[in-house]
Amino acid sequence: MSLIVSKFGGISLADVESVKKTADIILSDPSRRYVVVSAPGIRSGDEIRVTDMLYICHSRYANRENFTEVLTKIEERYNEIISGLGVSVDMHSAISDLKKNLFIGRSNEFIVSRGEYIMGQILADYLGWPFVDAVKLIVFNRDGTLNLEKSLAAVKEVLSGMDHAVVPGFYGAIAGSTTNIKTFERGGGDVTAAVIARAMEADLCEKWAEATEVFSADPAIVKNPEIIRNITYAELRELTYMGIDIVYEEMILILQDTGISLSIRNIHHAEDKGTLITATLPPEIGRNVAACIAGRRNFKIVHIHKFGLNKTVGIGRKVFGIFSDRSISCEHYLSGIYQFSIVVKSPLFDLKRAEIIKALNDAIEPESIGVETDLSLIAVIGEGMGTVKGIFAKIFNAIASANVKVRMIEQGADDLNILIGVYDEDFDVTVRALYEAMIQQ
Repeated sequence: MSLIVSKFGGISLADVESVKKTADIILSDPSRRYVVVSAPGIRSGDEIRVTDMLYICHSRYANRENFTEVLTKIEERYNEIISGLGVSVDMHSAISDLKKNLFIGRSNEFIVSRGEYIMGQILADYLGWPFVDAVKLIVFNRDGTLNLEKSLAAVKEVLSGMDHAVVPGFYGAIAGSTTNIKTFERGGGDVTAAVIARAMEADLCEKWAEATEVFSADPAIVKNPEIIRNITYAELRELTYMGIDIVYEEMILILQDTGISLSIRNIHHAEDKGTLITATLPPEIGRNVAACIAGRRNFKIVHIHKFGLNKTVGIGRKVFGIFSDRSISCEHYLSGIYQFSIVVKSPLFDLKRAEIIKALNDAIEPESIGVETDLSLIAVIGEGMGTVKGIFAKIFNAIASANVKVRMIEQGADDLNILIGVYDEDFDVTVRALYEAMIQQ
């Protein structure tokens, strides 16, 4: 029998009906054997998430402010779910334990992790499955980074003898401790699911959330863009860089070379197959030249001009070093005989602009340095694009027909994307033009 690891986000567990629907999905396929859960999400309007209420609790206690009202709301929220499901989780004891942990000075991360911890116990009780605390599975190094090797080993040791389990996402523990809790950034429950899937050699890892469709362009710019049904991990990495937040980036890194597919599903439309991410595209999948058009705004380019710059030994080392010493990432670079250009996005650049220009002048003695602002980078993304004949002609014709001035163009060595730089004011019209030429065609 195949093995599926399923991760359910907060919207999937927001109230009684959502939990029941989630349980129905889990039980509809016996291959779904390990489930990772978030804390209850927003039910409607401007309601505060349980996770955010726990942050508030810790903050108020730390500042010697009254946190009782918030804690009561958390208890009521869970009790509503417990009562509606008819499970036996003792919320009064859970809240008492939460207070004790506040009083003895447990960390912010420990307190916040209780959201997933309690929800995991509730769902496990409702399903009749074992509950496994994430501290037994997810191991962090003392510097706060995930120890993947130890986590994989722990998962194998604990879960190998279990047919089913519910595991809270979002947190683990520093190696050697069960109380020194460490949380991921928001969305880190995805990583928990990926670790379990990899350790247990799953056939599929699922992410269930709200409005998870992966579109071939931003629906706010392109009317009714196509939904991408199949995409590769490599293409997904490009989309993630371009700011399309589909899954937690570390989830991709853990799964991409394992042969485990990742399915993105919409909790409100369980019948829809969603988007499937695989190492390579199935041969039967037909696709136009590109999979997606995506972009980001507000870049800047620093242009360094000097006669004979191409013959200056160590030019790259000097330039990159100046930016690196000031904790500024160089997103891209372009070079020519007389020019070396660096593309940056960090807000630190604006703060240290004069300092950087002075350092470049001192180190390189250029004829001039210019800074171009309000630049957008738009990527045409698709496997093997660099091998398609006439690809650049199509791109330039599309942009020219939209009367847009191109400021830069770059093709990655891995043939995954072609990057076009235009002014921010031309962002939307360029995305639409490229979509019509490369995907809609």
